[in-house]
Amino acid sequence: MSTDTISALGAGSGVDVKSLATNLVEAERAPRKAVLDKKIKASEGGISGYGAIKFVLGDLNTAFGALKNQSAFNVTTTRNSHPTAFAVTASTRTLAGSHTVSVSQLAKPQRSISPGFASSTFPITANQPITLSLSVHGGAPDTITVPASANTPEGIVNSVNAAGKGITAQLINTGEPNNPVKIMFTGQAGENNNFQITGLDTYFSDLKAANPSWTSVIQTPADQIAQNARLRVDGVDIISASNKVEGAITGTTLDLYSLTPTNETASVDFLRDTSGIKPKIEALVKAFNDATSMLGVVSDPKSSVETYGATLVGSSVVGSVRSQMRSLITTSITNSITVPGAQINLNLPVTLGSVSGVATRIAPADGSDRFADKQSLVNAINNVSTSTKVAANLDSSGNLVLTNTAGTEGNDISLSGVEPNSLGISTGIYKSRIPNALRDIGLSISAQGVLELDSIKLDSMLRTNFEGVVTLLTGNQENLSQYSQAPGGVANSAVNKLRSMMDANSALTTQSANLTKKISAYKLDLDKLEMRMTELLARYNKQFSAMESMVGQIKSTKAGLTSTFDGMMAAYTNK
Repeated sequence: MSTDTISALGAGSGVDVKSLATNLVEAERAPRKAVLDKKIKASEGGISGYGAIKFVLGDLNTAFGALKNQSAFNVTTTRNSHPTAFAVTASTRTLAGSHTVSVSQLAKPQRSISPGFASSTFPITANQPITLSLSVHGGAPDTITVPASANTPEGIVNSVNAAGKGITAQLINTGEPNNPVKIMFTGQAGENNNFQITGLDTYFSDLKAANPSWTSVIQTPADQIAQNARLRVDGVDIISASNKVEGAITGTTLDLYSLTPTNETASVDFLRDTSGIKPKIEALVKAFNDATSMLGVVSDPKSSVETYGATLVGSSVVGSVRSQMRSLITTSITNSITVPGAQINLNLPVTLGSVSGVATRIAPADGSDRFADKQSLVNAINNVSTSTKVAANLDSSGNLVLTNTAGTEGNDISLSGVEPNSLGISTGIYKSRIPNALRDIGLSISAQGVLELDSIKLDSMLRTNFEGVVTLLTGNQENLSQYSQAPGGVANSAVNKLRSMMDANSALTTQSANLTKKISAYKLDLDKLEMRMTELLARYNKQFSAMESMVGQIKSTKAGLTSTFDGMMAAYTNK
């Protein structure tokens, strides 16, 4: 009998045992579920926090990426005093400076004209193919066959154009009363692209006979002979087969339109445009400070920012990211010294070290009196580079390049000991070039961790040492691969470091992945809890049902006994 039925008949305990069972189960479920829900919420918050950090680091990476290629700084404005004579197109390789240009001749193609025909569809032969012979600049002739079915001026034009020999043909109408249609053959510009085309002489025998000196009835007017462009750039004579002249000025294209006036020289000025650089530096400052602010939000226990505020309180990852971000700004570019190979003396030792390293005497490893060769000297320096913080290599010209490997501010290469030494240079400290770090162009981190820009310092550096700023940021590299070992400046270094901070093996990614796994485990625990609570409710309902049945039986027995005793008392009372 169900508890509802017992209660309905009034035979049970009178207690709502169904609600009682449900409430007992809920009292047991609630605290356990609350713990799991809290863990899920914290983990989801952590994922949001890590995601927020990766987002702002992505913006910071974009800001550094805008400063990592040399071409980003090679922006120039152009001034041309004779724009009607030629146009100037600069590229990222164009250097600032002034040039002189004069154009004395334009390049043009050869144009040759056939005799006239009555119409474009005039049949030249009696159903016979036409064979043309084409020779370019005195080379071996090519044969162009015009089918018998197309033995017309129009057919010749189509066959020549289809042959793809570098010569084009077109029909022109001269307006002459007799035979107004002629064929114009056009070659490519440049005097080495002149051509000779024959094959129509048979069909104009009278004309050929009247001009025995002609090699072909297809004639080239005197003013339509192929020729090169001729110009003078910075005092150097330039010859070009095309009116598009590349390389006369490094990284620049000149499109020639007409001749410059006689005895006049055009001036072309390339002015360095630095107006776009400062906004990129300012964007870097903003991106850095936005990232710093985000780190504060996710780690501040009092933060009320929705979704990711206070989600990573006490996380060591936040501190690590903050430290790595700071190093992006404070790290200096690697200092190096190039020692001409000719002045190296293999008979002498040398004492080397960086300011942060240990000055160490470099001598032949085998204890001999001299280094066997320059590579042996390189090996000896590199064998102790861990302590000296100085590495060595030979460049393609055989010069010795000494590099400071410390990678932090103020680490210069020191050369000590007695003179002379194997390097043939004076002792002392060889300081890093300026600018050597972002601090040198006006970027610094305040005591509060805010990146600040000294605009006056930046403007001064861009004006007085532009090349140094470019070298600092880019290493004078272009689209440097992340796997390249070439020094790419602080911007390339920052991009590589930020990439590693966000890749699949980074702490940000692995920690977020771990939280995702935990959430799955917590949800599985919730499912298991619900299963246990369902089973517990069923057990309580069964037990309470049995209790209600027992109570009903007891109440029924009580009623029967009461009735019996009442009857017995009544019998005695009536006597």
